[in-house]
Amino acid sequence: MTTPDDRPHPEAVDYEEVGTEERVLPPPSALETLIAEVLGTVPEVRDSLVAAADALLDAARAVIDAADRVLRSASDEPERPA
Repeated sequence: MTTPDDRPHPEAVDYEEVGTEERVLPPPSALETLIAEVLGTVPEVRDSLVAAADALLDAARAVIDAADRVLRSASDEPERPA
């Protein structure tokens, strides 16, 4: 691993060599591996998974909208004497 002291000054590097140094990428995470596998599956399976994810997002939006309506209606009601 190189430290900042090991790197040459940017102006000391030949223009043609800029960006050609080898870079080691970290291994993919479990989530990245899962997404890659899902996207590489049979198109019908992938389409079903996308449709299910879309349905889950719609359900989450519906819950958020309902909670928002409840909070707005609660704040619009006048306070009742105790």
